[in-house]
Amino acid sequence: MGKDQELLEAARKGNTVVVEKILGQRAKRSGPLASLRRGPGANVQDSSGYSALHHAALNGHTEIVKLLLEHDASPNIVDSKGSSPLHLAAWSGNPDIVRLLLSGPAICNVNLTTKDDETALHCAAQYGHTQVVSILLEHACDPGIRNCRGETALELAAQYGRLETVELLVRTDPSLIQCLKRTTPDTVFPHTPLHLASRNGHR
Repeated sequence: MGKDQELLEAARKGNTVVVEKILGQRAKRSGPLASLRRGPGANVQDSSGYSALHHAALNGHTEIVKLLLEHDASPNIVDSKGSSPLHLAAWSGNPDIVRLLLSGPAICNVNLTTKDDETALHCAAQYGHTQVVSILLEHACDPGIRNCRGETALELAAQYGRLETVELLVRTDPSLIQCLKRTTPDTVFPHTPLHLASRNGHR
């Protein structure tokens, strides 16, 4: 197993000692060739496009996320579906890792969209990760962005019955409330996100 694959595996499994060792070895190298080698090493990707930072963010390995960021891992690198480490941390509902990714040292694009045009806010909202939604909004994530199906994060939260998340989004940006028209084979009816959330059995 090469060092790049070893780094990816260690990040996925949460092996901080191995990650620290590999990153430390890269940092000790000197000269222009070492500089070139060190960059791709921190951001090497597997067959699905996951970097070490993707693996660590998805699996909740906070210390490894911190280490990788300190060694120039990019928070904006995307996998085969266009998801960044921030998308995965938001999807899994990990506020500590979301904060780490957004606090640097590299600038994290909070409004980066996947191939389905979803931001990290979409990912967090549909699963009701209200604390993560709050953090993303504090860092200027745009709640008005629509995915490839024309849905905002608010609409996704409502569809999945995440009432607490719906209320937070509405408080943050009251203009998001608008009457929507959904057509089914049997009926045409207007509803707001709050109606949706209640209709889905979550009050």
